[in-house]
Amino acid sequence: MTPIRRPDRGRTSRHRQDEDTAGILEIHVGPWSTRVMVDVQITRIEPDDVAGLSRWHALMREAYTADRTAAWWQSLESTLTQFAHPRSDKQDIALLAHLGEECIGGAEINIVTDAPADVEVGVLPTHRRRGHGTSIAGVVEDLLRGQTEIVQTETYCREGVAFAEAQGLSIGNQEDRLLLDLPTYLRDDANRYKSPDAKSRLSTAPDPAMSITSWIGGCPDEAVEDWARLRRQMDEDVPVGDLTRTLKHVGASAIRTHEERMADQGWILVSSIAHVNDVPAGYTEIMVSGHEPDIIIQEDTLVERAYRGRGIGRGLKVANMRQLHGIPDAAQASWIQTYTAKNNGPMYALNQDLGYFTADTMTALEGRFDYS
Repeated sequence: MTPIRRPDRGRTSRHRQDEDTAGILEIHVGPWSTRVMVDVQITRIEPDDVAGLSRWHALMREAYTADRTAAWWQSLESTLTQFAHPRSDKQDIALLAHLGEECIGGAEINIVTDAPADVEVGVLPTHRRRGHGTSIAGVVEDLLRGQTEIVQTETYCREGVAFAEAQGLSIGNQEDRLLLDLPTYLRDDANRYKSPDAKSRLSTAPDPAMSITSWIGGCPDEAVEDWARLRRQMDEDVPVGDLTRTLKHVGASAIRTHEERMADQGWILVSSIAHVNDVPAGYTEIMVSGHEPDIIIQEDTLVERAYRGRGIGRGLKVANMRQLHGIPDAAQASWIQTYTAKNNGPMYALNQDLGYFTADTMTALEGRFDYS
């Protein structure tokens, strides 16, 4: 069983499109060359400007989700909290592009200490192919100049890849975005003793030496050190292709800070950890938005290398999803979304067996600024 990576930690992936198409591009600091602005005005939204951030959020959401199936976007409430109370190691910047009084595009820039910067550029469908994405990218480059060298971005279409490559970025990794019809899954799970087919598909096939501990909310004190250790291992094992890997030294205090931030943003954390003979062997986590629960986010799933091939990944995922029966917000959800690397055969097979299907493909790109 190999690990997967999902959207993001509290945030998720976005995309970009071709030059003037600029659907939405998530940029992790890359080298754009400055260009002449084409009648478009670009302003920076202050973190306490609720009205401005609300307009920006609505525009970015529309640009990002256009023509896509069940594409997740962070809720307005979570976004406002994120900007009002930024992480100590992170700077969030929102840009809004407009022609006269009409908002036509924007960008989000996340500058993280000792890591590539994340950037998302979005242009509304009716305003693409007119150079606006390129204008926004030029402003982004000016803001990042001197603050970071590496940029990465994520896109979900060929036009987005072409746009990012035109800015000097190169493809670093690809993952498929998978969706699970949650009401159908939960119905099958509730009837697992009545339907032989459902029982077979949802069976945990437990390892006799394995135990799984599950919880909703904060990690139990007795499990937090094991949880932190597995999170650190995930950072080392997650497939990132040719992208710059950023390792985090996650400890118990960082876990508690993360839990508090997620709760402040309206997230319900749903977690499970596996032990084999009392040794931590794997974990999985789901995030349910209390503000917009329609799409539930399947975050990390990791099984330590020494314990793979023993059904632990399946046991973790099934046990964790069964906790959704007890979460009222989950009753309103239509989908669970996850990401799986194309070369991650075991996890891909498991997700398909659980009922996931491929919605689209995320391409991650990376580049560097040449300040010379």
